[in-house]
Amino acid sequence: MELSTNIQDTRLTAELSSTGELNKYLGEGWILILGYVKHVSDNQQPRFVVAWQKEGPPIFPEILDEWERREMSRQRNI
Repeated sequence: MELSTNIQDTRLTAELSSTGELNKYLGEGWILILGYVKHVSDNQQPRFVVAWQKEGPPIFPEILDEWERREMSRQRNI
């Protein structure tokens, strides 16, 4: 079965903030549809938009989101 990259076949999208997250999503069968850089003050943050285009429910990798990472970092510094 050939995977379509037609945007009209997209069932769900997710926005990611690291290449680690991106690789985990790609490993679960998501496809990359957009990559860009978000500018915040003098800082640049990569952003990736992935799409789920397969039949059936999307498969989400087990990863921590940005809020969870900040909370863990904050807890370590207390």
